[in-house]
Amino acid sequence: MSVTKRRLVKLLKDTYFYAEVDEQRLRRETMVLLDYMRNHIDPNNDEHEVWKWVMPLCERVLAGTVNLPVPFSELPLKYAVRERLLTPEFEKVLAEFSLTISGSPREVYEEIVIDGVRHAYVEFEE
Repeated sequence: MSVTKRRLVKLLKDTYFYAEVDEQRLRRETMVLLDYMRNHIDPNNDEHEVWKWVMPLCERVLAGTVNLPVPFSELPLKYAVRERLLTPEFEKVLAEFSLTISGSPREVYEEIVIDGVRHAYVEFEE
């Protein structure tokens, strides 16, 4: 179990997503995603090109070179997820990663307006 700390985070104007990402959680979920890929998806028999599209993003996360948050519209495998072409187990792991990297809220938050800018309190891992 991870320790969390409540932080006041800005909300993006157009999406109401968080303007900041829980980077500790993202690193942890990236490792889970990579572990799943290594153990369950054969890179030589990868019909949905998971390795082609997901691996580079994971590498950028771990290297600290990805601009966060990543807009949900720019995440990989949207068609495969929408059409339910992936296994339910992989979809679950990918969904957790996608929510975190995009700054998508996991729960309903209370909006707080400070000087005309929307914010919310969010639990971040330490």
